[in-house]
Amino acid sequence: MTGTPTAMVLGIAQDGGVPHAGCFCNTCTSFHAQSSQLFPTSLFVTTEDELHIIDVSRQLDAQSRSFGFNPRDITDIWITHGHLGHIDGLGLFGKEVMGLRGVRLHASTSMMSLIRSTPRLQNLLEMGVFIESIFESNIEISTPGGLTFLPLPVPHRDELSDTHAFVIRGPRRSLLHLPDHDEWELTLKNHGHSSIIDWLSFLKVDVALLDGTFWNEEELPSQALVPHPTIEESLRRLGPKKTNYPDIRFIHINHSNPILVDEELRQKLSGWALAEQGEAFIL
Repeated sequence: MTGTPTAMVLGIAQDGGVPHAGCFCNTCTSFHAQSSQLFPTSLFVTTEDELHIIDVSRQLDAQSRSFGFNPRDITDIWITHGHLGHIDGLGLFGKEVMGLRGVRLHASTSMMSLIRSTPRLQNLLEMGVFIESIFESNIEISTPGGLTFLPLPVPHRDELSDTHAFVIRGPRRSLLHLPDHDEWELTLKNHGHSSIIDWLSFLKVDVALLDGTFWNEEELPSQALVPHPTIEESLRRLGPKKTNYPDIRFIHINHSNPILVDEELRQKLSGWALAEQGEAFIL
């Protein structure tokens, strides 16, 4: 842990990671051949006495060893929603692996209902591995370490639970973590704004990690079944980066997204960027 509040990117891939199970495309084959890996999207935030992690993937051990923290030190877990890559690491905290007690688990009422209706996860609550902490949308929560977390509801295939992004504020800077949502039109409308920059300005965030799952609408035959705003659409809405704009980086990248291997596409980001695993932001 560190005395200066810091957020670190633990992964930038969509839930399946890269290489992606069952896929032998050029990207996954190339990453495997190079013994390279992109972890599912996750973020952790440290203060002097706290270690918060937003979403927990099954790759928690590899992430902790790669980026220099002990998962036994995690004090708080924040869950965005109930899809696989965001919660499949919760079981690692139980007696089969780390056998921890008293980790605060922050989730919406909807998400906590999913946890309580899943026997293996409900058991973690009953055994005291996790302490239930339900948050409310749009209500800021202060932590003993001097951070605040603001859960923002966003539309995203809520067949299992609702979905939230988080704004994390420290003494110096603020960061928006938005790994999943369905479409900009509805997200912006729900929050009363007409443009991404207007919304980020209203939120007063310095850094924004945004859903970049797909590059365009033509990557997968069944892409309509997994709606996400494409990077192409986000770039159209953002326009070129200006000096007074926040630092925007894309996360939650699917293995099909050509930006992972195409340097020419990265030149089209107009001053914005692809997030990097292990990069840190002072808050």
